Amino acid sequence: MSARLGRRAAVAGALALVAGSAFAQASKTAPADKVFSYLENFLKVPAQERSRTRVAFALSRDGKPAAGLKATLVEAGGARTPLPIGSDGRFERLPTLAQLQGGAKIEFEAPADAKFGSTLIIEPVLKPAPEYDVAELKTVLDSTNGVIGKAAGPMAMLAPKMTGFGFPGATGGVVVGADGKSQSLPLSGKTPILRLADFKGATRVRLSGTPARVGFIQSKK
Repeated sequence: MSARLGRRAAVAGALALVAGSAFAQASKTAPADKVFSYLENFLKVPAQERSRTRVAFALSRDGKPAAGLKATLVEAGGARTPLPIGSDGRFERLPTLAQLQGGAKIEFEAPADAKFGSTLIIEPVLKPAPEYDVAELKTVLDSTNGVIGKAAGPMAMLAPKMTGFGFPGATGGVVVGADGKSQSLPLSGKTPILRLADFKGATRVRLSGTPARVGFIQSKK
C-alpha cells in the first residue's frame, strides 16, 4: 500500500524545536521514515554525543492530538510492534535505526483517507528541578546544537539553533550572577524562559517551583 506524503516544519511555542512531516494517507499505512522524519539522521549520531538530547514525535489528526489512535510498526519481514500513543499524541515508543533503514511501515487503525501530521520535538535531557546550574544548561545547549548540526549534514547552515530553555509549569524565576545579584526571568505567555546570551555571567537559575518539564527555545526570529 502507498501514501501521499508532504513535509512541513513548525515550532511549538517558544518552548521546543519542532520539525516534522505531514502526510495524507491513501491507505492505512505510511513509510516509517516519513512518519518519523529526521529520526534516522538523529540516530546515526553516536549515542554518547546525543546523550544530553532526546527526540519525541507527536501525532495529530485534524489539528488535534491523535490520542487513542492505534499504530503498529510493520517490518519488511512481517514482524509487528505496537507503537502506543499517549494522551498528548506522543508516540511512547520509536523505531530503531535498523527498522527505519529496513523499510518498515506504520499501520494505523484509521480510514484510508484520514489525514495526520507527525511532528518532531527536540528536548533537553534535564530532570525538572527548581534550580539549575547555568554551566550545566550551557553544556546541554552546546551539545544539542552540535547534534542538530551533525544530523543536518550538508544542510547544517540552515538548521535551527537552540538558544535557551523554557520552564513550563513554573510561574517565574530569577537568574543569579556571580556577584549574587538576581534578575527576573522574562515570560513567554505564562512560561519563564532563559536565553543564555541575555544573561552573561549568570551562575544559577532559581524557579518559583519545579517545572512540569524543560524545553528548548530557538534563536530569535
